[in-house]
Amino acid sequence: MHTRGRSAHARFRFLPTAVGFGLLALGIVAGHLLRSVDLRLVSATRSVIAGGDSGRLLVVATQVTALNTLRVLPLYLGAFVLMEEYVPAGGRWTRRVLGYLVPALLVPLSYQVIRLIGTPYDFGVPAMLSVAGVILVHALSPYPQGLFFRAFTFGMFSFGWQWLGMAPMLTGYGFGMGDLSSDVKNAAAFLGQEALLNQWSVVSCGLFVGIALVMAKFMVDYRNHLDLMRRHQAKELEMRQAAARNLEARSRAEMQRLVHDLKTPLTTVQGLLSLIAMTEDHTKTAEYVERVVQAVERMNHMISEILYPETRRRVSGGELVRMLHSHVSGAHRSGVRFETTEPLPDVEVNVVRTIRAMANLIQNARDAMGDSPEPVLVRVSGDGPSLRFEVIDQGPGIPLELMDQLFTPGFSTKGSSGLGLSFAREVIVQEHGGTLEVDSEPGRGTTIIVKLPAIFEGAAAPQDG
Repeated sequence: MHTRGRSAHARFRFLPTAVGFGLLALGIVAGHLLRSVDLRLVSATRSVIAGGDSGRLLVVATQVTALNTLRVLPLYLGAFVLMEEYVPAGGRWTRRVLGYLVPALLVPLSYQVIRLIGTPYDFGVPAMLSVAGVILVHALSPYPQGLFFRAFTFGMFSFGWQWLGMAPMLTGYGFGMGDLSSDVKNAAAFLGQEALLNQWSVVSCGLFVGIALVMAKFMVDYRNHLDLMRRHQAKELEMRQAAARNLEARSRAEMQRLVHDLKTPLTTVQGLLSLIAMTEDHTKTAEYVERVVQAVERMNHMISEILYPETRRRVSGGELVRMLHSHVSGAHRSGVRFETTEPLPDVEVNVVRTIRAMANLIQNARDAMGDSPEPVLVRVSGDGPSLRFEVIDQGPGIPLELMDQLFTPGFSTKGSSGLGLSFAREVIVQEHGGTLEVDSEPGRGTTIIVKLPAIFEGAAAPQDG
């Protein structure tokens, strides 16, 4: 398997290597392939002189510049492909400098080969500037675009620099020493249009080099955009995974508490059945059987409330507080303190869902306090026609601008699932017709006030849904 992986990697590197050297070979033979175009441009230059047409002069100058660019562009593309394959952008500066030697050596060497086979290419200042453009584009883009985009960018660079070879005023500085370029400049001198050709060449150079720089900048911006998107997607994935883990942990804790609540009546049933088996006292037997029936009924109520949210039963406020205390004490031990003010009215609720909703509020309050040794305070009292709960923490409080988003599903300031508060409001307000209020400000902690409609003596006994 290791040998197969190495052979696949070798094939993967062979393709860009072959493309790079193939482009270099194409650039070397391009002079012969375009020989007929050279001859037509020579004839066009002579016709400019014969006709004295300065407009035609600029057209021929453009055609010569495009031909010079087309002949040498494969050389620069081939050098870039090889540099990109064997010396990727980025990394240590020594490696980058060695990488820049690839085009700096391959392109002049290719020019020499072209001269040996009989085509007089001029490796002047425009060619040197084109090599610098190749290095610049490679240095700016660790994640370069496709071959077409690179070719277009290099084409703009090369076309712009080649225009400097058309400027008569730059001839003495090594620009435009090739035969076609010299013919065009001689024609301009004959027509007395050297100033016009100078201006046209400089403006064209600035235009196309500017376009190439903008495209190179686009490559950098595109790379940065991709990096930003990758980081953003990674962060989103991490947040979703954290939310999923949090939801899984909370669901597991809820299940453990539910199993604990179901285990209590089952233990009662098991113990009473053992006593029934050992007793001969029929009076005791009837008492034990009655207690078994009550335990099974409690368990049946709990299962019904889990399966059917609309299920209700009447319980006293004290019993509801006792079950809530039993539900959260295993998870928080001394982290929650209850204060009860008698008398407490009865309520008609889905006990399991109500306890889960209140436990979520207590869990959020405990999370808000972090590692503080202070407990979350749960005050329970009768408040007119309601059973009132107050969940009080001494945490950092909630900023005013976040208050409107508290009950939005998925919203969380702790990186959790953001489902606890929305579930609590659904159960307390929508299902039971109660109220849920939040009193908080930064630095003062948070108090959540829950009111459940009470049932007083004389009210009709509710039926289970």
